[in-house]
Amino acid sequence: MPLPDGFDEWENLQDIVRLEHNKAVQAYFKNQPDNDVSNPKPRLKHSCLMKDGDTSTMTMMRMWLFEITCGHAQALQRPVYGIPWYEIQSERTFKPQVKLYFLEPYNFEIHESESTPQVEGEITFRLMHESSESIGRTDAERLARQIKNIFATPAFTWHKGHFKCTYFDTERGYELKLLVPNKAEGERIIRAVLDIQEHPFDRDFLQFIDNDRVYSTNPGTHRVYGRTVKKFVRRRTAQVKFRYAQLLIWGKQNPVNLVATSGSRLRSVIERV
Repeated sequence: MPLPDGFDEWENLQDIVRLEHNKAVQAYFKNQPDNDVSNPKPRLKHSCLMKDGDTSTMTMMRMWLFEITCGHAQALQRPVYGIPWYEIQSERTFKPQVKLYFLEPYNFEIHESESTPQVEGEITFRLMHESSESIGRTDAERLARQIKNIFATPAFTWHKGHFKCTYFDTERGYELKLLVPNKAEGERIIRAVLDIQEHPFDRDFLQFIDNDRVYSTNPGTHRVYGRTVKKFVRRRTAQVKFRYAQLLIWGKQNPVNLVATSGSRLRSVIERV
């Protein structure tokens, strides 16, 4: 059957797109009134609905707003079936986590270049005797006092090196991996971390991994974004000092700031030094 005289391809396409699109918008926002921009959700519905006088650009913007920004397109994705998360994630995954953060003091001569940033260090462990439901403010304050005494007064220094020292005691929540210059330094740091909860040190959980690799302090240069810059130094030896400690609780959006030393920008800290 031939197309009728004066058939307008654009009007036909716009009508079909508007009809089908608006059906989906009305179903998605079925509890929101029409022609109302007084509140966020009705305003969003009104903005997603296509109008007869829309230009092609406005039509595409409304479709993008609805499908991508509002997330309607997620419903069109075929679900991916696999192993249930609760079968592959251990109980340890959801236990409260303590993070200790260390940073190399700034030295203008060393850190002036972008290729030589301050060395950072991070140590984390889990509180296996707690859960997101059981842990409270009193527990956080007790942790903060312990960490302050051990790591912040004075600031604890971690000598980072080329060799890896590990301590795995998963029943107590420790899977520590430290870069250190020797075994003695690794043991010193591990014992300090264990002291936070007054846990005993067990040499059976300690492993020091020696290697013969050479980590150059001057690895050369390469071109980045149109200019020649120095390559980053791998496993650069440095002394990093304790800066702050946080408590991360599953289900809580923001961490609990336990301890912070001077110069830290953390807010609402339990123990500030």
